Amino acid sequence: MLSLVVVLSAACGTAPGSEPESTSTTFSELAAEASRNAESVQQCSTERLRVHLGPGDNDMRGAHVPLRFTNTSAEPCTLQGAPGVSYVTEESGQQLGLPAKRHTDGPVVTVKPGETASAALFLSSAPHKTPGCEQVQAGGLRVYVPNGIQPRFVGHEGTACAAPLEEPSLEVGPVRPGADNTRI
Repeated sequence: MLSLVVVLSAACGTAPGSEPESTSTTFSELAAEASRNAESVQQCSTERLRVHLGPGDNDMRGAHVPLRFTNTSAEPCTLQGAPGVSYVTEESGQQLGLPAKRHTDGPVVTVKPGETASAALFLSSAPHKTPGCEQVQAGGLRVYVPNGIQPRFVGHEGTACAAPLEEPSLEVGPVRPGADNTRI
C-alpha cells in the first residue's frame, strides 16, 4: 500500500512529507480576474455599432420589436442598461412626443465583433386610439446607446402623438444578449 501512495504522490508531483506547490485558485481570485477582464473591455460607443430594428410581432397594444446593436468593430465592447429612444420627423429632425419609458436594470452584455445584442422595444398603438392625440407621422427613431451621447437614426415610419402627453408611446427594456429580445 505504501508503494501505491508513493507512486500516486510522484504522479502528482510531490514526494511524501513535502509541501505541495500551491496551484489552486480560489473562487474570489477567479471572480477578481473576471472583473479585471470585464473592465478591460471598453463600453460600446455609437461609432462601433450598427443600430437597427429586427422583425417582431404585434398585439392589440402595439408592436414588439428587437432594437439591435451589432458590433462592427474588431474588438469586443460592453453595453448595460436601456437605450434612449424617441420618435423623430427625419434623420436630423425634431423629436415627436415624449421619449421612450426606459427600463434600465439589466446585465452587462459583452458584444463580440460581428455579434448582436438587443433591447425589447414596444411601439404603442395608442396614437391611433387616443382621443385628443394630435397624430404626427414619424420618419424614424433617434436612438442613444446606453450611456452614449451620440445618437443614431433608425428609419421606421410610425405615428406618434405631438406633445404634450401624459405617457410616452414608446417603451424600451435593457440590452440583453441575443438579437431577438421583444419582451420588456
